[in-house]
Amino acid sequence: MPDIFEVNDKVQKALEKYFQQHRLVFWYDDKADMKSLFESMQFAGIEKLVIANNEFGIKHTVLVEQPKQKFLIYQPKPKPEPKDNWLLDLNLSHVEFYTDASSIILQELGLTQEYKTFIQQHLPFFSLDKRTSELKALLEPDEREGKIKLKMLAVACQCEVEWEKILYALFVEALKGKQTTYKAIENFNIDAFLWEEIEKKYAYTSQDKTIKDFLLVLINDNLQRSLVKGKPQLNRDAYLFVNRWKENIKARQSFEDWSKKLEQELNVESLLQQEEATNLLEADTYAVIDKQIIFALKNHIQQETLSNTIIQEWINKRRTKFFFTQFTFIYDALSFGASLLDEIRKTNLSIKNPLDGFEKYAKSLYVIDRLYRKYIYSCELAEHQNILKDLTAIIEKAYENSYLLQLNDNWQTEVDKMPEWKIDKVTAQKQFFQTWVEPYLKKDNRVFVIISDGLRFESATELRERILQEDRYTASLTPVLGSLPSYTQLGMASLLPNKALTFNDKTEIVFAEGQSTQGTPNRTKVLQSVDSKMVAISAVDFLKMNAKTDGREFIKPYNVIYIYSNIIDKTGDDKTSESKVFEATESEFDNLVKIMKQVNNMNGYNMIITADHGYLYQHNRLEASDFTDFVTSGDVYKTSRRFILGKNLTSNDSVKKWSGAALGFSDDTEALIPKSINRMRIQGAGSRYVHGGSSLQEIVIPVLEINKARKSDIEQVEVDVSSPSYNITSNTFGVSFYQKNPIGDKVLLRDIKAAFYTADNLLISDVSNIKFDSRDTDAAAREQRKTFVFTSEASKLNGQDVFLKLEENIEGTSHFKIYKTITYRMLIAFSSEFDDF
Repeated sequence: MPDIFEVNDKVQKALEKYFQQHRLVFWYDDKADMKSLFESMQFAGIEKLVIANNEFGIKHTVLVEQPKQKFLIYQPKPKPEPKDNWLLDLNLSHVEFYTDASSIILQELGLTQEYKTFIQQHLPFFSLDKRTSELKALLEPDEREGKIKLKMLAVACQCEVEWEKILYALFVEALKGKQTTYKAIENFNIDAFLWEEIEKKYAYTSQDKTIKDFLLVLINDNLQRSLVKGKPQLNRDAYLFVNRWKENIKARQSFEDWSKKLEQELNVESLLQQEEATNLLEADTYAVIDKQIIFALKNHIQQETLSNTIIQEWINKRRTKFFFTQFTFIYDALSFGASLLDEIRKTNLSIKNPLDGFEKYAKSLYVIDRLYRKYIYSCELAEHQNILKDLTAIIEKAYENSYLLQLNDNWQTEVDKMPEWKIDKVTAQKQFFQTWVEPYLKKDNRVFVIISDGLRFESATELRERILQEDRYTASLTPVLGSLPSYTQLGMASLLPNKALTFNDKTEIVFAEGQSTQGTPNRTKVLQSVDSKMVAISAVDFLKMNAKTDGREFIKPYNVIYIYSNIIDKTGDDKTSESKVFEATESEFDNLVKIMKQVNNMNGYNMIITADHGYLYQHNRLEASDFTDFVTSGDVYKTSRRFILGKNLTSNDSVKKWSGAALGFSDDTEALIPKSINRMRIQGAGSRYVHGGSSLQEIVIPVLEINKARKSDIEQVEVDVSSPSYNITSNTFGVSFYQKNPIGDKVLLRDIKAAFYTADNLLISDVSNIKFDSRDTDAAAREQRKTFVFTSEASKLNGQDVFLKLEENIEGTSHFKIYKTITYRMLIAFSSEFDDF
């Protein structure tokens, strides 16, 4: 209660406020303990009168003599009974001022005397001026006591006047093991209101009402309602509240923290051990649920007890769940691993001839290498790598023995029949310049040739997809036959203008028209020997330029700019880093997109991305059987794991010998290539990442033609909504969401947040996060059905329109925009429909 010395200023201010609206103010001071204060008060334009058996004189003064003057009429004793009160008529027609603590608070809040008992019940709340002022700022005319208590809770919790935010604040405090705010709520005598509201809203009852006990029941109820055969304790509004808590960007961390805490305290893992994973797919109350589903998925993949289609459905269901981001890479690994094994099982690896093998790889077989790369990459980043240990062993065995070795053994059978390194109807890498670059020179147009050292064909297919998702870019991919041996020096030389490729220095260095092709300066010389409007530059130097100033100035004299990037091969060729080659591929994707955008900022619109060679990679350490013991003799220029260069080379059945003429060289340099995927033994060299041989992974080279258009050409996939009826007749309602087209090159996925709202934008259902990213050509497979659960508030909307809103995130923000709104009519026959869920 305010100290008497603090009251004086309040009394003065309260009286001044009264006189802003009233001419006569009566003040009855029961014990005359405010008399000195009254006598000391001075008011501009206000006269003071004291009641002392002079009632008629006072009436005459205020009504006749000074009918417009303002008066403070004071009596230093209690107000008389109505029958004895000669000023009753004036009392009733004007206002009375009170000086007890409750009345002062009422006057400060702008509330009438009918709230006096209410204020007296909660006096401790008003002991601090700051709280009183904050509550006053929130009050509206004719507030009900329940609404005032809600606002008092908000002030106590220092949050907005929203029921759920009050609970969030209390949850955060309880998480810290503190009770300061809650004890204050008890002291303010509004704890009963808090628990009454909790019981009314969520059907929570307990002999031991504590915030933690409520939380325990609340979170466990959310789990039970998510299970196929769960046993909830609370009503469905409690379930919806927790789901909104998970969705709230500012509050979701406290849910996560409480979930982890209770998961440990309740030993949830042991409680869920008997639950089948299929019963848990919709649940996301605890992180351990994802762990259990992940174990189940891993076992199904290993034991081949679920189809790949079902496995992908399970994983896609989890992608919108609360804890998914904590397991993103392990889910990705499971997804890629299941698809990889499925592809290996169903793929026919037979090869009829070189053209058949080349085309099969470029059209479909590359997918297995891509899935292997994606699996290993995700596995290396996975949050719980030990879980995948057994699955990885199965995948490594299947990839190496059932795919890589078998495919290249079949391919080698056809290669052995080839008299020269040439496939009819397939462009050779050494024809790259005349096929793709020379036409730009002839038309005096500019083209940027980006050469990514070691970019495999399978990686280029993914890069193409990424590029097509960039607005206004088009990209077409062509496979070409890489030069043999498939190593950097020869691959780089093959991409330059070349009529004669030779080995003048009897080393691995290749000469074009007598000019060394090793290094960027020499490559510029080769280019400019054909046309002075051509130049070579490293990607590092190219990206250092300011595109719009020195960059544009640099390219001004040139129509052909060769740009060399070396992230993949540099990583793979180093024994200490070869295991990171798939990670390097991801980095190279980002790097190549940067180069593309740098080109565009220099007003470049035509680009070609290609590579010097591919590679073989097996993440596991190789067995002795993966190596050949062959050792050649002769004039050896270069020896590596996958090739030998020289003259007069001896060979045996483990290698194929090629003459220079058969390989398209203009001298008599020979090459020995180990058959299939075998490696030669070389001291100190890396063995997992290798290239130089004739495997399909090494010699199918990508040529990716890219153009930048002037108009936007990407769009997000459209989504339609359908229901059996647009009348809602029960507290759960099913809606079908239909993705109109498959995701494709220029049709991007769409993430939607869907929920039902009133006309006043009040949320009345749970929120469903839906990802529309299907590539399925079957229309039925692109349909997703969601069941919405309504809050009890919906029962008050019978006969009214409600709205299903589809919202999508505004990129780079936490805000959402409306994508579509569909109108429904609420036609619940009885509110009892909402009593249970």
